[in-house]
Amino acid sequence: MAELARVSMTICDRDGRLLTRPSCLEPVCRLLGAAEPGRAACAADIESAAAAKECCGERTCHAGLAQFRVPIELDGAPLGCIVVGHRPTGPAAAEKLGDTAPRYGLEAADLARAAEATPPWTESQRRATLHCASALARAIAQLCRQEQFIRHRVEELTAMYDLAGLLSGTSDLQAVLDATTRRVTEVMGVKACLIRLLDEDTGELVMKAGHNLSPEYINKGPVVLGRNPIDDAAFAGETVHIVDAATDSRLLYPEEAVREGIVSGLCTAMMHRGQTVGVIRVYTGEPHRFSALEISLLKAVASTAAAAIANARLYAQRQEALRYRQHLQYAGEIQRRMIPGQPPPHRYLDFAGVYAPRLEVGGDFYDFIDLPWGNVGVCIADVVGKGIPAALMMASVRAALRGHAHTILEINEILARVNRHLCRDTLTREFATLFYGVFSPDGGQLVYCNAGHSPPLLLRGDEFTRLETGGMLIGVSSKAVYERASLALHPGDLLVFYTDGVTEALNFQGEAFGQQRLEASIRHYRREETGTIAQQLLWDVRRFTGLAAQTDDITVVVARVRQPA
Repeated sequence: MAELARVSMTICDRDGRLLTRPSCLEPVCRLLGAAEPGRAACAADIESAAAAKECCGERTCHAGLAQFRVPIELDGAPLGCIVVGHRPTGPAAAEKLGDTAPRYGLEAADLARAAEATPPWTESQRRATLHCASALARAIAQLCRQEQFIRHRVEELTAMYDLAGLLSGTSDLQAVLDATTRRVTEVMGVKACLIRLLDEDTGELVMKAGHNLSPEYINKGPVVLGRNPIDDAAFAGETVHIVDAATDSRLLYPEEAVREGIVSGLCTAMMHRGQTVGVIRVYTGEPHRFSALEISLLKAVASTAAAAIANARLYAQRQEALRYRQHLQYAGEIQRRMIPGQPPPHRYLDFAGVYAPRLEVGGDFYDFIDLPWGNVGVCIADVVGKGIPAALMMASVRAALRGHAHTILEINEILARVNRHLCRDTLTREFATLFYGVFSPDGGQLVYCNAGHSPPLLLRGDEFTRLETGGMLIGVSSKAVYERASLALHPGDLLVFYTDGVTEALNFQGEAFGQQRLEASIRHYRREETGTIAQQLLWDVRRFTGLAAQTDDITVVVARVRQPA
């Protein structure tokens, strides 16, 4: 453009500093700029013209040439200017160069010839040049606007990328929320940001994070969904503008907002996979109308943060589940130590047992108790319920039974004491079935009491006898009375103790294993060792149920009176 107009042109910033090198196309400027003193003087003149406040004001440089300042503005804000000129306004200007040559070490004749070669600037040329310079200034301003827009979008995208990386890199929910409010405040250039998450039990939007907000404002009072028009609208899918917090009737706490210095605001929902988990708000300290880009950015941040919140919650639930699983495993290990690892050796009796809990821990248990004078106690029990509660009850019943078995001779009184213990320490819906029997030292007699348990089976020859004598299950009534029975045993007698998980096991057709199948299995394996019988009974149940899920704990204890040598 300088070449077309045959003028000098320089672009300066708002402080008058040169952004482009002076063109120096006129013969006078070219001659003066050939030496360092002249170049410095030209630059100083241009900076002086650029710093002037007048729009298109005419000035005279050190060589007596005219120059003009054309401002570059964006939305009324100064960005810089274009300094145009260094052309004489008439022939008389050449005479003013007489004193210029000595100052810069130039020959007067050379400078005069340069002045003669620099034509004066006509009015029409000046107007046309300034008009073109103004068009150039507007084009530069528009480029600045576009550059500003692109930079802003890049900053937003960078912020979203950084925020996504930040949120994906942490599983701490509070850290996610704090990082979100901090980054939103920085990127959007707002005064403050807050996040409220919905408590689905109470309907309250609980303040979870706030950046650049005072504790007084954060703790100002509850915000309940359904009673707050702004958050209600956000939950309905709207993006809500707050033009003036002092006069907006929708605000629940306008006085607190004014004390906090809040003027304008923007609120949108935090939604993930169709579910709204909370709201995010931004505030400014001066009147502000949020642009479409700002709204889009806040929505994008809200969506990203909502996904991060959902992931953080899932991670926390998973960690809690893992901790529970570990505790369950520890409990299972402790419970398995309560189940006899090996049956007690006995001269006249062979014992075996299997225990298959439905979960890591269960409510079934069996036990062998060494008693004075060579007697052996055998118990099997089934506590109502599953999992940890049943396991705790099982431990309590086992401890009570073992404690009373060594101090009380009457077996029915032992169960009465265990029953009163359970009634005292449990709720009415917590109970257990229990069978307890004591074998004599020679294996020839079994004294037993059955407290509501599945009757053990005695197989002698081809006939089964059910051991039913006793009373009601334990833990229901502290006044329950129990009876005992004495059973003479013969060599070869086979006794099978089991819990209802055996007979009530279901296949895919909903059919129970039942008593008849159990008796058939016992007859089929009667000649095997007691350990094999117990395992085969368990496998018969599992073969019957197939791939159907086990619905209850399964426990089997087998005892056989040895044949005389």
